[in-house]
Amino acid sequence: MPENDGGSNHSVARRVAPFAPLALGLLLSRAIIPGQPSAPGTEAPTDVAAAHCDEVTDFLDCHSRYPTGCSQAAQYDAYLNLLKNQLIPPAGAEPVRFLTLNDFEGFDHQTPAGLNPRMKNHVEFKDDLARLGEGNIFAVIGYLYYAQRTGAESSNCQLARDDDEGTNVDYHVGIGFDADVAANLRTNPQSRRSQQKALSQSSIVVEMTPHFRYHFENGKWTNENLQKVVGRQVKVVGQLLNDSEHNLPGQNCAIAASSQEKLSCWRASAWELHPVTQFLVCNNASQSCGPNSTDWAELDQVKP
Repeated sequence: MPENDGGSNHSVARRVAPFAPLALGLLLSRAIIPGQPSAPGTEAPTDVAAAHCDEVTDFLDCHSRYPTGCSQAAQYDAYLNLLKNQLIPPAGAEPVRFLTLNDFEGFDHQTPAGLNPRMKNHVEFKDDLARLGEGNIFAVIGYLYYAQRTGAESSNCQLARDDDEGTNVDYHVGIGFDADVAANLRTNPQSRRSQQKALSQSSIVVEMTPHFRYHFENGKWTNENLQKVVGRQVKVVGQLLNDSEHNLPGQNCAIAASSQEKLSCWRASAWELHPVTQFLVCNNASQSCGPNSTDWAELDQVKP
């Protein structure tokens, strides 16, 4: 993940046109889905369509022209991508409540049976998903188990991870809930690679998107900063979202049934916080911060 300092931001911005009004309006509209209280005009549109990519230079170019992202085949779930690509101003993103791992597993078992990544039919179940909380802001307190730069995805116009920081791609972050596992990650960082499968199977996913980082985080959320705090307690706020691309027993451990599915699954839930709107690290020796503790610190201000 390349560090997104002020200089790099400005150099990227000069290469593309300003945000198109329609695209910016869609992205800045918080995805409040039918069934949830909403102000007039803030409901996510449902008539969006997948788009074919032409030449896309970087994430700013992507999100200024393609609110749902794009791909060469244009065969992705456009409504799901629209939700992923929201720009939700952090100042107005107060969480409804704090969620536990049990909450996420409960969401999985209440997810509509017909939600199928092969059908790309997220929009058909928007009301059912909204009743579970999708589109609203929630928070979790857990431990940072791992952080990865993703590869090419339709939500980011199939842009590749072309630098060390991953400027054009999401940061895929695993949040776990076991204090002993977290303590081992802090004291034995060399064990992280060997534990990766177990860490991913027991953690929920939160996603830091490239355009959110650019518009709101001003270089705080970098790969380097994330790697420094693996194993630390964190507080994460973001939009609750079912990433229905992964609503499959072979990927989602919450619904894995067969021994093969339980072996191959790689995430504790298909439900995510996506995009992340706030990410804070417990900045005390005990690594035990309550929701309103004064010891929460921004990612770039954490003591070693």
